[in-house]
Amino acid sequence: MRVSIIQPNYIPWRGYFDFFKQSDVFVFYNDVMYTKNDWRNRNTIKTPDGLQWLTIPVNDNKRVSKGLLINGATTLGSDWKERHLSSLELNYKNAPFIGEVLDIMEEGFMGDSYDLSEICISITQKILDYLGINCKTVRSSEIGYSNLSKTDRVVQICKELKATEYLSGDAAKDYMEMEKFGEIRVLWHRYKEKVYPQLWGDFISKVSIVDLLANCGTKAYDII
Repeated sequence: MRVSIIQPNYIPWRGYFDFFKQSDVFVFYNDVMYTKNDWRNRNTIKTPDGLQWLTIPVNDNKRVSKGLLINGATTLGSDWKERHLSSLELNYKNAPFIGEVLDIMEEGFMGDSYDLSEICISITQKILDYLGINCKTVRSSEIGYSNLSKTDRVVQICKELKATEYLSGDAAKDYMEMEKFGEIRVLWHRYKEKVYPQLWGDFISKVSIVDLLANCGTKAYDII
């Protein structure tokens, strides 16, 4: 049983989805501290004029006291949803699968929802369904252990899910206390990027997965 644990992100890059492909269970780490100007509420798309940020405006007043968790963050209104859809439609109008991407996004936006975390998770789940990636997903807020240290909590979540392997990003090497995992084998995510047909000049890899989906449709499964 292989488990991954990562914060919910807004329309993540394709490497994020490789964790789902390689895992049996993916835990959305949704009840940890919200970080401003991070992947939680924004990502980039490719345009004729270069990269463009699609950013969800977030009501982060609580962050002043460092009390805002990801699953407590709310969006400032919902007008941004239409702006993001318009940006995608404009910049990917020549991409063969843009219609399918717009459908995924519109459904994933959850109507007039203001819940940042759930919107990110909803869109991610729609993309997983579209690509046929069968990985069980859960939220860390449903499991608990939020009072523990970083490593202790990851270990307890893995044990709760009966994990035999934990797939982690390289950044965790800076703080992970490896000895606490015991019999749970820690694997470091290795990702080999592939080139795919892309609009607007030289290939750029680390953009939102919507770029890959708009250009390649369901064939994106083999390119992730």
